[in-house]
Amino acid sequence: MAVTLRVAFTEEIDELDVALEEILDQLKPEELKEHTLGILYSHFEFIESGVAAHISRELPFDVIGMSSLASASLGDKGSYRLTLTVLTSDDVHFAAVSTPSLSVDGYQQAFAEAWQEAAAGIGAPARFAIGFFPFSRDIAGQEMLDAFDEASGHVPLWGSIASGSDMTYSDCYTIHNGNVGQSSAVFALAEGAIEPEFVVTSIPERNIYEHKAVITKSQGCVLSEVNDVPVLDYMRKLGILLDQSDQTTIPLLVDYRDGSQPVALAAYAFFDDGSILCGGVVPQGALLSLGEIDSQGILETAQTSLDKLLACSDKSGFLMCPCITRFIMLAPRQEDEMAGVIERLEGKAPYMLGYSGGELCPVKAEDGSWHNRFHNFTFTACAL
Repeated sequence: MAVTLRVAFTEEIDELDVALEEILDQLKPEELKEHTLGILYSHFEFIESGVAAHISRELPFDVIGMSSLASASLGDKGSYRLTLTVLTSDDVHFAAVSTPSLSVDGYQQAFAEAWQEAAAGIGAPARFAIGFFPFSRDIAGQEMLDAFDEASGHVPLWGSIASGSDMTYSDCYTIHNGNVGQSSAVFALAEGAIEPEFVVTSIPERNIYEHKAVITKSQGCVLSEVNDVPVLDYMRKLGILLDQSDQTTIPLLVDYRDGSQPVALAAYAFFDDGSILCGGVVPQGALLSLGEIDSQGILETAQTSLDKLLACSDKSGFLMCPCITRFIMLAPRQEDEMAGVIERLEGKAPYMLGYSGGELCPVKAEDGSWHNRFHNFTFTACAL
């Protein structure tokens, strides 16, 4: 295997050196190979206490990561955890970077410059990237993904928008080598003999309305009309009264008609003219279906994703980012999805799961090419 995965975690929130020692004891750095990258998921309290910054600063390799409401690894699960996975290899090179604070006027240039820095760090064309973007009320996750896509020349990117302790997104952070903040994107490139596989599972077929409509008026992530009818009017005809109270619980399934599987998106906001701001791009000519999310569907799609992961051949481990909405909507049994992951994967391969504020995962088109996509409600995973 080109890359080996090792996983460690700590529940020590207060004592910086104790937490670091727990991570080192599990990782055994002396056994790591020449090239290593760390991927970190952390509850925000580990960031607030300084533990996350201390660990990512003191480890002898690059570390990127994000805050996450809950995580699972090594047969254990819960909210108050810091989980670290390392990718280590003799012949796959990694280079990690962070952007400066992103602004509406400068985020595209920031991604372009960060990409150039990372590309120079590996010295060869990147095979793929892992990235964690900040939650921003001014720059949509899709816009950040588009900026990365443009800068990279469409290199496949797997990762997430940072998530916090609740749906207010007030305590979302990204992490890079001891630097922790709420407005910088972090990502790492990999080059060499590495062949990642990506898994995307959103809504069960039985939870998707049979009606499909053509998007006839839109701009970027703003959806205005389907079948030449205002989108909210179209939904009312189907008996769906979408408003601010339930906007993040009604999945919008968008089929880009390029042979790739449809993407599930959330409605983020409503405008006075009746249009909807969606989580991802909603191009004219694409097909729109509506769905619903429930506990049974969440657990079913998680198991479908695990089936796909376990069918991947010659992989050393798995990174997973399900949507934070899935965790919240499983209440009062919010850890059931993580329990199912542990049951299926423990003892079979190293794995790490952390909940996402917006999933970044490529999907494959009919011609076999990967297209970077932004998702909501979805269980995404990367097999390495």
